[in-house]
Amino acid sequence: MAERGRQVAELREQIARLDQEIRERLDQRARLSQRIHGALESEVSFDFDEKGWLDRVVSSSTGELPEASLRAIFREIGAAARAIEMPVRVAVAGQDGGFCHQSSLEVFGASAQTIECATVAEALAEVTRGRAAFAVLPFESSVDGLVPLSLMALAETELMAVGERTTRATYHLMSTGGEVGALEKVYMTALAHAACQRFLDAELPRVSIIDVRSPQVAAELAKESPTSGAVVPERAGRIAGLVPVRENVGDVSDLQMRHIIAGSRPAARSGHDVSCLLFSTNETPSALYDVLRHLAERGITLRRLQSLPVRRDGIEYLFYVEISGHASDRSVVTALEAVRRSVRYYRLLGSFPAQR
Repeated sequence: MAERGRQVAELREQIARLDQEIRERLDQRARLSQRIHGALESEVSFDFDEKGWLDRVVSSSTGELPEASLRAIFREIGAAARAIEMPVRVAVAGQDGGFCHQSSLEVFGASAQTIECATVAEALAEVTRGRAAFAVLPFESSVDGLVPLSLMALAETELMAVGERTTRATYHLMSTGGEVGALEKVYMTALAHAACQRFLDAELPRVSIIDVRSPQVAAELAKESPTSGAVVPERAGRIAGLVPVRENVGDVSDLQMRHIIAGSRPAARSGHDVSCLLFSTNETPSALYDVLRHLAERGITLRRLQSLPVRRDGIEYLFYVEISGHASDRSVVTALEAVRRSVRYYRLLGSFPAQR
């Protein structure tokens, strides 16, 4: 046993030395990011191809560290670097500590200055008025599909979709470290309350459930007492110093949310992009077929097609389409020009690197 203990101690010493080397390398990386910041000066654009960068990192791995873990680690490193290279204000449509806020931190880094906005329209207005460089919007749920309010709010501005982030929308019961049976109060938002009702009824029938304004507030209140907890996204709880007591307590265990990043300048071409557009067809039997034919004839992959009921300017339905390719690709340019000429309403929402 003593020999085993010495071996473990030696291995931990080696790990400690490696940790110091990693920290030194990260410091070197941060200094390079500072130089990039100096070179960019006041230029603000969202041209980072995270997928391509991560694919290159993973491709040279020996495989000892699981790919998912490697990607998660380097995602955090990339976000921290972007916060140095391009410190920006980001308008977030949603509550502090919520999933939209979580996506903004994953993309722009924990040190990015975020502006909490009650609605999508408010978040977009912050960018339009120059008070924020980007807005992060809820765009699609793996259960409910597209978020029409976000889609239409973006369409009514001159802003463009320049990036995307899909994140697991899971809630955890978190506290300072006590057991579930020791909890007397649990704080959460009304949204979390509705999303975790089955768990609350089954596991916490005698606990006082207190609705609060945001996940951040819930986590801050929970850390004040060992008999208090919070049902929040994990990141919000970790920032407040809480640890999970029960993981993934939502009624839908594998819920994912896709968020769109909107900005005033289009994203650069990456080579594995997606383009989004809205249009309404003329009232003829083959109208939709004629639009899709323009894409098919040019070898453009249709990733998604969905109709949305609207009532504006005599239009009752809009079609939302996602295609493979960037709006600057030659085939996409000619296809979209043909689409524009054959529809009643047309709005290119943006092109950006596909996350997956």
